[in-house]
Amino acid sequence: MGDTNEKLRIAMVCDPIGDYRAGVVISTMRFARLLREKGHHVVLIGARTKQNPEHDYYHGIKAYRFRSIPLPRSDGWRLAFPTVNEVKKILRDERIDIMHVVLPMSCALIAIKAARSLDVKIVAHSHSQPENLFMDAPKVLRPFLDGMWNKYLAWIYSKAETIIYPSEMARRLLCNLTANDKHSVVISNGINTEEFKKIDVGNFYERYAISRNTTNILFVGRLFPEKSVDTLIRAVPYIMATCPDVHVMIVGGGYLRPKLEDLVDTLGIRDHITFLGLVSEEDKILAYNACDIFVLPSFAELEGMVVLEAMACGKPIIVADSEMSASRYFVDGNGFLFETSNPKHLAEQTLRLITDTELRKKMGEASLMNSKRYDIHRSVDTLIDVYYGALKSL
Repeated sequence: MGDTNEKLRIAMVCDPIGDYRAGVVISTMRFARLLREKGHHVVLIGARTKQNPEHDYYHGIKAYRFRSIPLPRSDGWRLAFPTVNEVKKILRDERIDIMHVVLPMSCALIAIKAARSLDVKIVAHSHSQPENLFMDAPKVLRPFLDGMWNKYLAWIYSKAETIIYPSEMARRLLCNLTANDKHSVVISNGINTEEFKKIDVGNFYERYAISRNTTNILFVGRLFPEKSVDTLIRAVPYIMATCPDVHVMIVGGGYLRPKLEDLVDTLGIRDHITFLGLVSEEDKILAYNACDIFVLPSFAELEGMVVLEAMACGKPIIVADSEMSASRYFVDGNGFLFETSNPKHLAEQTLRLITDTELRKKMGEASLMNSKRYDIHRSVDTLIDVYYGALKSL
């Protein structure tokens, strides 16, 4: 049904709009662009920022931006607060068929109310879990906060015709959201292999002062607690005890960076770690190609787009074996799992690849093959089918 001639008019609600470096935002923008390429009319509804203070366009897609406030300790994330009437005007003016709510934040609450008042069908995307929000909360409060958040998700998603999960694990984990026979479907965030692929890295090493003669390990993601980047850093001395010519590249930003840099200095491994910070999409693809091994120590992932990106670039992967992470299911003959938050075991698994060039090559090839299962164009076609299904619902 994804190739039907009937084109849709879709409003995607996601507080951050544009190139904000979080998986959920990147995924939303990728889907929006591909939907537009297929001829569907897409508008974005989200937050106004200092850089983008007015309604504008993102890659040719109309972006409606509204007053917002910063979310604490979020590295620039802002919550949007349009009025119900402002959203209703967009829905009328743009003649919207489907509202796709990506994140259950402030903008979504208001947008859902507006859509309901106009009988616009709603599709909700499950991109949130308590571990993304409450890792810094006192342990004694975590069970209460987690429970309240899941109850809130169940309530807000009950307003939608369909719930989309990025993985089967996400659907199992948040199965309470499918109460009352709510229809749900799993759609991978997917990977565009036309963009993420094996390419020559050019002068990447020189620009970031990284040696071409070391074994390079890569992490990509936000420097937030649930990513457990400190586990990777703590693994480096164990790795160096056997293979001293190792270097870790850390791509991403976040409020934990100063603490992580202090940890690097405390361990005396400054010459073996490079914080690349926030990089362009082009440099991110080059970073994948410049590494020998990709590591994701995170213990909370509803899918893990960065793992797919690394796989599409032909890299072996090492992933934390956390029950709260769907990324562990990407390990299938193309890498290893390690015990969550255990730097010594991470080092042991990494050394298996560092010391065996043929195994590393074989697992990289397996990653490349496995990545083809997650073609983003297939995900977009399934998403379009979900939209049509929602329109048919009573």
